[in-house]
Amino acid sequence: MTVQRGSRRELPFAAIPLFFAVQQLIEGALWLTLPAQTASVHILTLVYLVFANMLWPVYIPVAILLIEPTKLRRKRLLLPLVAGALTTLFFIRAIATQSVSSAINGSHIHYHFPHTHDKIAFAFYVVATCLAPLLSSYRVVQLIGVILVVSMVAAYIFYAVWFASVWCYFAAIISAVVCLHFRRQAARESSELNEQPA
Repeated sequence: MTVQRGSRRELPFAAIPLFFAVQQLIEGALWLTLPAQTASVHILTLVYLVFANMLWPVYIPVAILLIEPTKLRRKRLLLPLVAGALTTLFFIRAIATQSVSSAINGSHIHYHFPHTHDKIAFAFYVVATCLAPLLSSYRVVQLIGVILVVSMVAAYIFYAVWFASVWCYFAAIISAVVCLHFRRQAARESSELNEQPA
């Protein structure tokens, strides 16, 4: 399948469900190998934390920035992008200097990832992942932001100890919304083609 020029900027956004699937596959592999604490468990834990803590804070703003048609909104999206870059740098430093581990606790996976200034890092993470879609001019993309905020609050209230694992599970709902965005885009483009004079 060939990719048209106009659609290349949409590829990162379209790939969000794929990366979510890979992340959840990694956590599924952890379920199959825990509670043993082997080298493979440590590697899977590191890869999962790279996805959850380092990839998404940068990837989400970039993917939304690339599909944003409005110049003013693209400028506004630089804020969550900068916040995401700083968040990623923070967690790179944390994962390089701290010992991380994962364990089954209360029917969930608990990730032990100690780091200082966690509240500040979390605030920057929220700005990067939740504010970016809310700043989009596409209503379906804005819905992703709403889902992320609601699922984040629910995960924190009811599953604070296992927040990282549970929020990612809830946030996977946005994969369906990403598909909805492209269905609407295709319908809009088809309608515009039909309206053109012969």
